[in-house]
Amino acid sequence: MRAKRKYTSIDEQIQLLKSRGLIISDEQRSHRYLLTNNYYNIINGYSKYFQNKPDVFIPLATFDEVSRLYFYDKEIKQIFLNSILSAEHHLKSVLAHRFAEAYPNKRYGYLDVGCYQDKSILNIAYTISRISNVIKESKKYKENSVSYYVDNYDDVPIWVIVDHLDFGDIQSMVRALPISIQNNIAKDMSGFLGENLNVQNVYLPPEVLNSFIGNIRETRNVCAHGNRLLDFKCRASAKYFPDLHDKFCFSEGSERRSVYDVFISLQCFLSRTEYYVLYNSLRKRTRTLANHLCSISINDISVHLGFPTDWQNGPTLIQ
Repeated sequence: MRAKRKYTSIDEQIQLLKSRGLIISDEQRSHRYLLTNNYYNIINGYSKYFQNKPDVFIPLATFDEVSRLYFYDKEIKQIFLNSILSAEHHLKSVLAHRFAEAYPNKRYGYLDVGCYQDKSILNIAYTISRISNVIKESKKYKENSVSYYVDNYDDVPIWVIVDHLDFGDIQSMVRALPISIQNNIAKDMSGFLGENLNVQNVYLPPEVLNSFIGNIRETRNVCAHGNRLLDFKCRASAKYFPDLHDKFCFSEGSERRSVYDVFISLQCFLSRTEYYVLYNSLRKRTRTLANHLCSISINDISVHLGFPTDWQNGPTLIQ
């Protein structure tokens, strides 16, 4: 059995970092930073980007660079999360509209396996159970929308219940719906892509839409749970969609699992203004970090997110 790791004081941590070649110009400030932020999260999570081999920092690497990279990752996670929440809101709204349109008079239709594809019954059963539990729990408390509709109509419309579901539930529902409804949802979401690419008659196939939703959801979870976004890869490569990917120099044979791939696909879920806010916010944070790096370049960081070289030097988009 391995020996228990020995406790090290913050002063000892600072001396250890200095012995490994990290430049710490203000020990008092660094001491406070490590006191109020977790050494494991910062040093173990982000110092590797300033090392050419384990526990050896490259020349000129500074504590300030490591801490700023940690903060950059934290900032862009919040930026992505805000945009993904907007994307989730749009998808929920479209799903609710198209489901209600297909089953206008069916009470609690989303709890009926008959409203989904036969081949998806096993996959949707868990989601149906979750939705049922949401309704049961909400009924215990008055003055919420679910209990209001249960008490007054003995039914909760889908446009009410979707706001109580998480992204995983929405993903499962969309994938399990009949293809005709999926096609309608995909057509509605295609409007965002057409607006962002400034083209007409673009159509996003359901299988591509579902692929994008899956990877956006994975990225959302990383951002929401505070995990490191640098080097994150989705489990599956996004489906190739020429109308989008060709414009950004992705070939059909390329891997599409990076944060940049998710960034590109969000054009299918956000209005032009919303997407420009995402782009400009990321660009601004990246340029700020670039101004504070001295031992490495910003491209050494961007590559770990899948972004192209010097992408942040592009123009600000007018919102």
